[in-house]
Amino acid sequence: MQYGSLICTERRRGGPVWEYRWREPGPDGVRRHRRIVVGPFSQFEKREDARRAISALQHDINHAGKRQVSTAITVRELFDHYRQRELRVDNTSKTSSTKHAYEGYIAK
Repeated sequence: MQYGSLICTERRRGGPVWEYRWREPGPDGVRRHRRIVVGPFSQFEKREDARRAISALQHDINHAGKRQVSTAITVRELFDHYRQRELRVDNTSKTSSTKHAYEGYIAK
């Protein structure tokens, strides 16, 4: 189990913020540094408050069952996946002209 580290970092704009840092294995097995901004120092003036705010995130990081082993995919597989998910006829998040244009991009 890892706890990560919680640090206060000064930003160029917006003042100091709390950042949570941890490491996790990447797709190639090499451990990668990760970080996420928890919130501004004005919202969490005490370290304990910021630590409580990230407790659910810590649980997800440490829960081995939630990690997925990723594998490399080809560009063709990515296009096929995009067609199946985003360019379906019943998907209303994109207009038909946008779908038609994206199909043209994929064909090129």
